Amino acid sequence: MRRRLVRPTAVAALGVLALASGAACTTSTATPAPTRGTTASTTPTAAPTTAVAPLVVGAVFDHTTLDPTRQFDRSGSMLTHALYETLTTLDPDDPTKVVPGMAEYTLSPEGRWLTLRLRRGLVFSDGTPVTTDDVLFTLQRARGLSGPAGSILGTVSAVKVDDRTFTLSSPGSNFALPAILANPAFGILNATAVKAHGGTIGPGDEASAYLSQHSAGSGPYVIESVRGTSEVRLAANPMWSGATPAFPEIVVRNLDARQQLAAIGSGGADLVLDLSPSQADAATGRPQLAAVTVTTMRSSSLVYLALGREKALNPWTADPDFAEAVRRGLDREALGRAAAPGSMPAAGLIPAGIVGALEDLAPAPAPTGGTGTTGTDGTGTPTPTTSTTSATPAPSSSGTTATPDGILTTGADGIPTPVVTLPVVPQRDLAAAKAALRRSGYRGQPIPLSYAADLPIQGIPTSALAVAVRAQLAQVGIKVQLNPAPAAQAIAAYRSGRTAFSLWSWNPDYPDPENYLAFAPGELVGSRAGWARGTDPLVDDLTEAARSSVGDNRAGAYAAWQLAMNQRSPFVPLLQPSTRFASGERVKVLPGNPVWTVDLARLS
Repeated sequence: MRRRLVRPTAVAALGVLALASGAACTTSTATPAPTRGTTASTTPTAAPTTAVAPLVVGAVFDHTTLDPTRQFDRSGSMLTHALYETLTTLDPDDPTKVVPGMAEYTLSPEGRWLTLRLRRGLVFSDGTPVTTDDVLFTLQRARGLSGPAGSILGTVSAVKVDDRTFTLSSPGSNFALPAILANPAFGILNATAVKAHGGTIGPGDEASAYLSQHSAGSGPYVIESVRGTSEVRLAANPMWSGATPAFPEIVVRNLDARQQLAAIGSGGADLVLDLSPSQADAATGRPQLAAVTVTTMRSSSLVYLALGREKALNPWTADPDFAEAVRRGLDREALGRAAAPGSMPAAGLIPAGIVGALEDLAPAPAPTGGTGTTGTDGTGTPTPTTSTTSATPAPSSSGTTATPDGILTTGADGIPTPVVTLPVVPQRDLAAAKAALRRSGYRGQPIPLSYAADLPIQGIPTSALAVAVRAQLAQVGIKVQLNPAPAAQAIAAYRSGRTAFSLWSWNPDYPDPENYLAFAPGELVGSRAGWARGTDPLVDDLTEAARSSVGDNRAGAYAAWQLAMNQRSPFVPLLQPSTRFASGERVKVLPGNPVWTVDLARLS
């Protein structure tokens, strides 16, 4: 992370705080205010003696509801995190670590049982005590509604022990469950209030309209007002007993990314969240932005291409040779330079900083003159291609320990070991891409590339990425036809599996590699691409090996899964972009997070 204070003639560094994950950062090294997830006293802090003007935050809205269980979007997660508490949460100084939130918890050694006990004195914003019944209703409602929350929770079942204690159980190992419960989608609801406004277990639930205008949680803020899709006004929760937020009122406005720099410069906003690389650069040297601070941090977002496997949608994207041509024909380094400066090229589906990321597992390059074999990077430059990690995944259920494409090697103990090639990021190979395209039989037919035109990816205009992809694939011989659509329309089409070739980003629902198994055959994202379980037994086996891996074996198991996905899946990882925020003089501490972007209650 780096912050810079924009002056008319110079840029001065304000400080650096590197997190173990590298996925998010704060903008101050000061000790964060205690929250209910800590052992600090929860005695209410005296209210300020002078009025504090509302803090104005500008962001591109991608949420359609403030019902915490139904939202799974960037702006929705930020807002509902401020309105609702979760059973667990992420350490503000290291968001790869899960810490107690509303409840202390104990996970059994095999990962099948999670016992939780609510903290004393928890109350909702209407003064109603929080009990186990509210927790069970929230989790059962999540499972009963069709959507990402229920999909992620899966087959987890809950049993009440008493008014403060309960257990969650899974059929198999579920070491990711504590991290899952930290997602704002599992914010605990006031069951009585929600039921009074149409809430129930199952598809008959009608509480979303109420929850989009009123909060029914125990978080540091409550909803004061909502103005359509343009503004959400939050007010401090009078029943909140945690650390008093620095800003009693926050206004979050739906602000087009192109207008955000002007808004922060004019004083129309105190904080904007979708600054593009060009806007960040343009801020330097502008006298009117003398008091503006630009904060850059590596995100945990993944930018990827999806090629649908349904032949009825497009016979070419469904063809494995065509998919191979796309994979081999892209230069991720050049994509970053052209469309998303500051982005890391993605080595696999799991971003750097999360367990199992290929970048984090890759060994140091072999010395010059070593025995490794060499390949080319598409320009004729020799590059080493053979090296192995020391991590070892569990054997696949079918006993498969090697593949024709060399993804796995078999050790003396018969256990498959992932092979991480160097360089880790797949390199462009135009000759191989063109050969694969010839094998597919493709003859220049237009291939529509779908994306959300008005939804930037970490401030980067999606159209810029789409144009860069089109230009690179044109050199392979693929005619890409840009097919932008408004975000709501594009997202609906993608989630329902109606797009054959599309450009998207994935923000982690929780910082655990299991979250990325959503891309596997038959899982949430895999199904959107028409990739059914059973169509690739090797990937199915590696998926289950990763899911059931334990302790030190997890990194290797997820590495093996990613290497297989890189060569056999309908997904092409492209970039891990940086996030750029701009803040005015009123913001001194900017607590970023890979799941909810910014912790509004900890801004100061």
